[in-house]
Amino acid sequence: MAFLAFVVVIFTFIHYYYFQMYGNKIDIFIFGLKDDDTNAILSIIFADYSVVKILIFSVLFGIFCFWLNAKIMRLKFYPVKLPMVLLICLNVVLVYLYVVALRGHFTYNALRASSYEFSTTKAFNEISTNPVIAFLWVHQEYKESLKLPKIPSGAIESLEQKLFSIFDTTKSHKNHAKYHIYVNLMESFGLNILEFSNEKHNFLGRLQRHFEEDFLWRRFLSSGNSTIGSLNQLAFLSPNLVSNGLHQKQVLSFTPLQLYKNAGYEIIFVYSGNASWYNLGNYFKLQGADKVIDENSLMQGFPHSRATKHKYGIADEFMYEKIYSLFKNAKKPTSVLSLSISTHRPYIHKSKENLFDENALEASFLEKFIVENPKDALKTYAYANDEFGKFLDKIKGDALGDKIIIAATGDHRFRDLKMDSNFERAFAYSVPFYLYLPQNLRDGLYYDKNRVGSHKDIFPTLYALSLSEVKYLSLGGRDMLAKPKDTKKEFGFNARVWIDENGVYSGDRAYYFKHQDSLKNTEESFEPSAYHKNFAKAYKELNSYQLIERLGT
Repeated sequence: MAFLAFVVVIFTFIHYYYFQMYGNKIDIFIFGLKDDDTNAILSIIFADYSVVKILIFSVLFGIFCFWLNAKIMRLKFYPVKLPMVLLICLNVVLVYLYVVALRGHFTYNALRASSYEFSTTKAFNEISTNPVIAFLWVHQEYKESLKLPKIPSGAIESLEQKLFSIFDTTKSHKNHAKYHIYVNLMESFGLNILEFSNEKHNFLGRLQRHFEEDFLWRRFLSSGNSTIGSLNQLAFLSPNLVSNGLHQKQVLSFTPLQLYKNAGYEIIFVYSGNASWYNLGNYFKLQGADKVIDENSLMQGFPHSRATKHKYGIADEFMYEKIYSLFKNAKKPTSVLSLSISTHRPYIHKSKENLFDENALEASFLEKFIVENPKDALKTYAYANDEFGKFLDKIKGDALGDKIIIAATGDHRFRDLKMDSNFERAFAYSVPFYLYLPQNLRDGLYYDKNRVGSHKDIFPTLYALSLSEVKYLSLGGRDMLAKPKDTKKEFGFNARVWIDENGVYSGDRAYYFKHQDSLKNTEESFEPSAYHKNFAKAYKELNSYQLIERLGT
C-alpha cells in the first residue's frame, strides 16, 4: 500500500506539470525522455521543478499510508447481525459505488483512451484522467507506433475517395530549378507569444519589418506538437518517427529532399544542435542531403560560438551566418532546410541590444508564463526572431534577394505560456507561415492572409513556385498562393485539433471562430457533419497508410 501510494502521488505530480506544459494529459511525447537527450531533459526538469521536495513528500505520504493501513488492520470489529435482504442490498450498493469510484460512471468509459472525455471543458477531461492509466494508454500507443500494421486491401483508394487524392502535379512554368529554396523551422515560434508583440513590446525585433512586407499567414497550425514530430512530417512526410527506428535505413520516396535533388538542387540540412539527435545527420544523408551541418561544424567555423552552447545547441546567429555563406557561394540551385534551437530552455541566448523594455512588462502578462524566468524566455524568443530578421535584411540587401525563396514557420507552440483550453482550442497550437518571394515572382498570385492552413501546405506552395510538371505527395496540402479549387483541401491539421474556414474541430465537437482573422474560438459550438466528425480519424489513417506503403512493408 505504501509503494502504491508513492507511485500514484508521483504520477499525479507528473500529470499536473505535464498538463501545465503541454495542455494535455500524459501522451506519447513523454517517451521523448527516453528517445531524446535524456541527460539534457533531466537537467531541465531538476532545474525547473522541485523534484527533491516532490520525492520527499511522496515518501512521507507512502509512510503515512503504511501507518494508516496498519492502524486499520489492527482495528477490532464486532459482528453485526442484519437481515439477509438488507445485507444483500448494502453489498450491491457498496460494489456499485466502488466500481463507480474506480472507473467513473457507466455513461462513459473512463478506462478507454477513445472515450474518456466527459466535459466540454478540456482541462477537466485531461487533468481528471487517472495518470497511471493515461501512462498505460500511451505506453501501448508507443509500442504500437514502433511496428507498422499491414494496409487493408484497397484502404488507401477508399480513403482518397472519401477525402481527396494525396498526389498532385505542379503546372508547367519557366522557373524550374532557378531559385534557391530556404525553409527555416524555428524552435517554439508560436503565435501564442506573437499575439503579445506590438509597438509597446516588440518580440519580433527586425523580423517585424519582414512580416509587414512579405506574405504571412497567422491562421496556421503546426503538424506536430514536438520538434521531431513536426520535422518528420515536414521533411519526410511521415507521421511516425523514422530517423532512428526500425526503418532508419530505408529511403523514402517523394520527400521534399528527393524532389529537389531530382530537379538538380544541392540539398543541405543545417541544425544549430547536434546532428546525432534522433540520428538526424545520418538519416538526412540517406534521404539525399549532400551536406549536414550541425553545432560541431558551426563551432569549428565560428570558434567564439562555443561560449553560447547549452545542452541543446548553440546560438542561432551562427547558423544564419553559415546559411548566408552557403547561398552566397552556391554554384548551383541550392535547397536548405534548417532547424533553429535558441528558443529552448534554458533560455540563455540573448541579444546584445535591448529589443524591448523588460521593466515595462505588465505583471498580468508575466503571470501567464509557467516558467520561473519569463523575462529570460521573452529575451531569448525576441533574440531568435531578431536574428532571423537580420538574416533577411542581409538577403534583401544583396543580389541574393532576387534568386531565393524563403519560408519560415514554427515547430510547435511556445510551451511555457499558459493556454486557455476553452477559447484557444486551435490557437494554442498555431504557428505563423512566413514567405519571402523575389519581386519578379509576385505577379498574378492569389493572397488571402486569413486563409487557414498547416505545415502540409508549405512544400506544395514552394513546389508551385519552383518546380515544373513535377508529381508530388501533397497529403491534402495545396498552393497557398493559388485560388482554392478543392474545398476539401481548405483545412489545417494538427495532431490534436484541426480547422477549416467554418471553425475548430476537436473530438466530436466543433466551435465557431471568434473572429475571421484569428484561430481563437467562442464557447458556442455546432454539430459537425458526419464527414467532419470522421475526418481526423480518416486523415490520420490515410497519412499512416501512405507511409507504410512508401516504406514497402
